[in-house]
Amino acid sequence: MALSDQRRQPYKFKTVAGFEQTYMWSTNGTLASDPEKVDQELPKSALPSANGSLLQIVTFPPARTTVSSTSDPSEVAEEYLSRLPGLADMFEHDGSQMHATPTVDYAILLDGELWLELDDGETVHLVAGDIVVQQATRHGWRNKGERPATIAFVMLGANPTSVFGPQRSIMGSAS
Repeated sequence: MALSDQRRQPYKFKTVAGFEQTYMWSTNGTLASDPEKVDQELPKSALPSANGSLLQIVTFPPARTTVSSTSDPSEVAEEYLSRLPGLADMFEHDGSQMHATPTVDYAILLDGELWLELDDGETVHLVAGDIVVQQATRHGWRNKGERPATIAFVMLGANPTSVFGPQRSIMGSAS
């Protein structure tokens, strides 16, 4: 039985050309979710509650596109805070987009290339089909390529005291 087969339109950020984000589904501590309430519930927070989940699709434009953006940094921050509440609050204030969240994340790169910058400065190059599993890892996503990159994030909410132990990132490929 399919609960929903609706096509969801991405939110196109006004302050960062080519940056798109689509909330697909969420649960709030139970496995049950009502497709009629998804739009009503999102985006109260771009982070799932403890024991909740959130599925979103994000398209990162090439870095050269974002650099040429003419938006004021305070306007960018304001749009992030309004569209990505909770998550935007986790971004470091130095403009690096580095952040850590109280979640376990499954990230599946659907199209393009991304570079994942980790806490220790290591950068991992990812291509379509690569999968990253993170547990409260301080990180930042970079698109150093020539075209947009689209990635699916499944975020599982965790209790901050249990997830902020050892940070972990595991990379793999489906191929």
